Amino acid sequence: MARTAPNVPVLLEGGLVFDGLGNPPKTGSILIDDGMIAAVGEVGSSAVPSCVSRVSAKGLAISPGFVNIHSHSDTDMLVHPESVTLVRQGITTEVVGNCGGGPVDGSKIQEDVWQEIVSAMMEKGPSLPPIRWTSLKGYLDTVSLGRPAVNVAALFGHGDVRSQVLGDDEDGKPLNEERRRKAASYARRYMEEGAFGMSSGLEYVPGRCADAQELAALARSVAEFGGFHASHIRNEGPDLLQSIREIILVAELSGVRSEVSHLKAVGPANWGKVKDALALMDEANERGLQVTADFYPYLASSTGLSIVLPDWVLERGNVHGLAILKDPELRPKAVAESHDRTEIQGGWQRVVITGVQKTENKWMEGVDVASIAAKLGRHPAEAAVDILISEEMRVRIARFAMDEDDLIYIMRHPHTCVVTDGWNGVPEKGKTHPRSVGTFPRVLGHYARDRGAISVEEAIRKMTSLPARRLGISDRGVIAPEYRADLIVFDLDRIIDRATYDNPWQYPEGIESVYVNGTAVMSEGELTGERPGMALRKS
Repeated sequence: MARTAPNVPVLLEGGLVFDGLGNPPKTGSILIDDGMIAAVGEVGSSAVPSCVSRVSAKGLAISPGFVNIHSHSDTDMLVHPESVTLVRQGITTEVVGNCGGGPVDGSKIQEDVWQEIVSAMMEKGPSLPPIRWTSLKGYLDTVSLGRPAVNVAALFGHGDVRSQVLGDDEDGKPLNEERRRKAASYARRYMEEGAFGMSSGLEYVPGRCADAQELAALARSVAEFGGFHASHIRNEGPDLLQSIREIILVAELSGVRSEVSHLKAVGPANWGKVKDALALMDEANERGLQVTADFYPYLASSTGLSIVLPDWVLERGNVHGLAILKDPELRPKAVAESHDRTEIQGGWQRVVITGVQKTENKWMEGVDVASIAAKLGRHPAEAAVDILISEEMRVRIARFAMDEDDLIYIMRHPHTCVVTDGWNGVPEKGKTHPRSVGTFPRVLGHYARDRGAISVEEAIRKMTSLPARRLGISDRGVIAPEYRADLIVFDLDRIIDRATYDNPWQYPEGIESVYVNGTAVMSEGELTGERPGMALRKS
């Protein structure tokens, strides 16, 4: 395939076209003109501009670009606008602001991260230092200035709203009626500024502090604008079904479309519960609600080590939580409850440290907490608390606690879509979860083509039109005239992920070209350096 100059009409000829709707593929051509798909199928010569660049796609597949509706790339989209990690796996739209924390307030960004943003935008952006924004609009405007390679859409976080309502007075309790009204006004403001919906992280602080009434108060404002509520539910282990019922209740109270983020059952004792979880969602949908889910194709989750701590330790934030862990009278209770909480979800041998800040602790990366504790001569729960104190709570983990039969069952459900739950990172930042690098090719190559868990066309639907419709984007995710020309060209026989837990920075194979808004950001397997992405706003 030949590289094409930006803004020149392109005719992709003779490819195997997957339309994104789940239909069987058809051999045909695609005309790209002015950032749009102008024609599909047998494109007659009269429809082709004289200045067109003809690109052979013979022997290759073409699909809509992948829409990743659950990521944590909020600041990464500004620091790394070239988005190598996303482009190389075919992602053309990245949705940020998940798990209850969004990018609505730049003043809350840690100083070291802010300096990275400033440096990157001075070097890669418009050579103007960014201003710390205080609104979702400000974030999206800053993304536009930074000229990303892919499209960026945003949710606002429930935690962002609590921060606005309570300031520094977090009391660990659900909002009362007066505060719920104030929270609803903030939610409405963020939707007016272009959010596609809201997210909640009910397993984290401050999401742990909310009840269904509080969530519904915000969700009503979201529903007014046709947005959706994506929730990292309260518990993915022993209380999985209770947590699903909570999200259904929020949907009933508010009328909002609801998404269970990265559905899974954590810990061997809970394997198999995903069938009942999906059945609960199906029953809700039969009653007229809209409750759906997404998944990533790996058997280990990725989160912070602080997730092992009981609610009462974290209910007033990390600083207060650290004080509790250092308190000789309170620490034993925190350690004991952390141990019980972790054992129920599979044990310390399944909790692997993937990221620490301090040089003296780097040896722990890639090692499970049980092994670290044995080396230190400590009980695993004691060792975990020591690590959290040493690192001031900034510890990343992978928890190997899911079952592949569960994953495939979720994958086959007609209303689930594919997400990375990852970051737009770079190798220089250290290890990451392989899902950040290989998610979409893994579903296509490993599970669809090689395992036959689902068909290739169904896998592509779950990556394109399904998430686009869930967002409420009507002009992406499908190959048809008058749709945006977000496209990937790939070798169906070769596409596969290469990222592993030990060596995650191995990019996928088999993707030849990626087009964003009609411009090639990758051609013949190489990045072009073009950055034609847009900050998308819900109209």
